[in-house]
Amino acid sequence: MALFTEFSKKRNTFGLKFFVLFTVFTACVALSFTLLFFHSQRRVLEENMTGEGHLLARLLAHSVRLGVFTENSELLKDPIEGILSHEGVLFVSILSGEGNLLREQPSSSMLNTPERGFPHWSTRFEQIRRSQASPVFEGDTFYEFWSPVASTPQLASTESLYLAGPSHETAKIIGFVRIIVDKEPLRKKLEALLAKSISLALLFLALGTIIIYAIVQRITQPLNRLTEGLQKLERGETFEPLRVESKDEVGRLAAAFNHLVETLRTREAEKECLAEELRHAQKMEAVGTLAGGVAHDFNNILTAIVGFGTLLQRSLKNDNPFRIYVDQILIASDRATTLVKRLLAFGRKQVINPKPANLNDIVKSIEKLLARLISEDIDFRLVLVDEPLICQVDTGQIDQILINLVTNARDAMPGGGSLTITTGSEYLDEDFFSPIEKGKPGRYGVISIADSGMGMDEQTKERIFDPFFTTKEVGKGTGLGLSMAYGIIKQHEGFVAVESFPDEGTTFRVYLPLVQTAATADSPERLHVQRGNRETILVAEDDKAVRKLARHVLERSGYEVIEAVDGTEAVRRFQEYANRIDMVLLDVVMPKKNGQAAYEEMKLANPNLRALYISGYTQDIINRKGVLDEGINFIAKPVKPDELLAKVQEVLRQ
Repeated sequence: MALFTEFSKKRNTFGLKFFVLFTVFTACVALSFTLLFFHSQRRVLEENMTGEGHLLARLLAHSVRLGVFTENSELLKDPIEGILSHEGVLFVSILSGEGNLLREQPSSSMLNTPERGFPHWSTRFEQIRRSQASPVFEGDTFYEFWSPVASTPQLASTESLYLAGPSHETAKIIGFVRIIVDKEPLRKKLEALLAKSISLALLFLALGTIIIYAIVQRITQPLNRLTEGLQKLERGETFEPLRVESKDEVGRLAAAFNHLVETLRTREAEKECLAEELRHAQKMEAVGTLAGGVAHDFNNILTAIVGFGTLLQRSLKNDNPFRIYVDQILIASDRATTLVKRLLAFGRKQVINPKPANLNDIVKSIEKLLARLISEDIDFRLVLVDEPLICQVDTGQIDQILINLVTNARDAMPGGGSLTITTGSEYLDEDFFSPIEKGKPGRYGVISIADSGMGMDEQTKERIFDPFFTTKEVGKGTGLGLSMAYGIIKQHEGFVAVESFPDEGTTFRVYLPLVQTAATADSPERLHVQRGNRETILVAEDDKAVRKLARHVLERSGYEVIEAVDGTEAVRRFQEYANRIDMVLLDVVMPKKNGQAAYEEMKLANPNLRALYISGYTQDIINRKGVLDEGINFIAKPVKPDELLAKVQEVLRQ
């Protein structure tokens, strides 16, 4: 029953079909071989028997010449008995040339079976005498051999009897001999031959079946393992690679399947990695959006605090006991301003002003500042490449990246160590970039910051760019330094790579795309604040405190100010005082109508109208790359009074 069940399972399998097909083929081959072998061996036996009968007839004819010539039967007795002693010889007859029977004698086996009969010699004598040949006649159970008896030897020598040599054609025929040979020995030999042939055929079929079975197993076993492997993959089970036992098609199939499984595993791991990167990118984007939204309102508050605090500080003398409180307020405001800038940098919401600059020059210019950031027990070195590395960057933002990374490296070496900043260039192909953060292949400038500090494990390394993540003690880090650097690098269309192992140090590599433009000199900005000449400025700001601060600062510096609380009122006030207004100071985000829309409407009346945008949230004024569009004047909140006055004067001079 179990065998029948197993056969039912494999009834439609390739292995069973292959086995049955080749077994039938082998059986056909074995049968054909058996028939061919039996037929050829039968012919050989029959030819041997007839040849032996001819030989006996010729030998008898040679031996009885004298007895036939003298017609003495006693002389014929011994040759006849010699012939009858051969196996299968049943009857011997010797005749004279005239047809007289000289002697006829049966064998002992013939005497035991008298019922067996043979044709009488006289029935064929006339035919034989006329032809004088040595014919053979075949019956159902016997062969009949005739041979003429010559007066002289028909052959040149006795050996010619066996070799069938040339005969003397002039010899006279004096008689004839006849020998009857039984077919029974031939039949027995043929039966033995048939049994042998069948045995060989069965042996060949058995061996062929075994060989075919082994071949089928060799072919189907890897295929069965392949099927089991596919089923395991479908069920999500652990799959061990198939053994590659040969280099033929089956072996190549097994190797290809192993490669497929490994590829699927790799892609599954990449899929998990991409999913994690996507979750990370979404989290970063969400935090960046939150940071930008918070910064909008927070910067309005800071603008008022910094602005009125600065005015209060200037109104107090240095020996005033209350000045120290004002100083602390401004210090705290600066720290809050820095925190907001880091949030904006992380979320890539701040405005950058990129210009062609040499990365080597940027690193050299900040070398002294970086050296002051680290302790004396740290060996600080710069290794700059000779070639210029021109990139389109905001140098101030690149300085901020270096400061953050060097500060992070310093904190990783509390007991001292080495810190090396190296510059160079590399060509990045498509394999460098992940599908989530796809970049453009090409040449990139590279800044490497390598330290010999504590290093990081994989779990820490995966989170270093997360906002507010820090491994430092409470109060010694905000967790925004690396996040800010990451945001700035991305805003410059660059990439950052990290190599780190516990107790083996850390290396940050910052990649920035190289450009063909020559570098431009970047001189430090100096604020030149002068009093105004009674120019009229329309200030449109929805935040009351900021609007009041702007009015106070501008009026104290010699400007006339017209206020508006939103974009719609700004347009209306401009239409009322169009001939007096020299420039407009517009908040980007305002109720009813934003700053840009209000300015576009004002330009219809005065195309040469100058405008200065101010905002704590720059998404509406910058383009997708975070770069300020050409021709737009912008100042970011929080802004100090002198910075505001300097920017106003710059716009008025345009």
